[in-house]
Amino acid sequence: MRRLSFVMLSIFLAFSFALVALGGAAQEEGQSALNGVKIGYVDLVRAMAECEAGKKAQDQLKKEVENSEQRLLKQRERVEQLKDELEKKAMVLREEERDALGQDYRQSLREFERRYKDAEEDLKIRDRQLTGRIMMQLQQIVAELGEEGAYTVILEGNNTVVLYGQQDIDLTDRVIQEHNKRFSQQS
Repeated sequence: MRRLSFVMLSIFLAFSFALVALGGAAQEEGQSALNGVKIGYVDLVRAMAECEAGKKAQDQLKKEVENSEQRLLKQRERVEQLKDELEKKAMVLREEERDALGQDYRQSLREFERRYKDAEEDLKIRDRQLTGRIMMQLQQIVAELGEEGAYTVILEGNNTVVLYGQQDIDLTDRVIQEHNKRFSQQS
């Protein structure tokens, strides 16, 4: 939520400064403040999901998630087995045996929970590793398109900032095509 507020505030300030600067220059020339303002937007989430490198990163992460799930499944089954055994035999076991089995179950459960959290964190880190470089490349392309196309501002438009935008100012497809052209051989 903080990130979204910061992004929206940054965009608002950048747009406001651009309008003030253009307004001052345009008033000197007797023109309206919006002449020469060129706005575009890019859905970076869609660009990440649809570019070739992004698809490869998603496939690789999916495989790693499946491997992690398989490793955790065996341990979860062991925990469930101990729980069932404890529930079934609780009344027939001596107190020391019941306590030992209960201790074994609790220890196995804690170990499973720890490994689950570790795997979750490892996958988050891996996702950032796989997508971070691609996101920087996409942002570089957006900046270059902005310079080449003389855009005043290019907004991030994944439905969190841009509520409406005409299709002709959506630069997402151009960003995806440019990324595939430049970086598809590298991935």
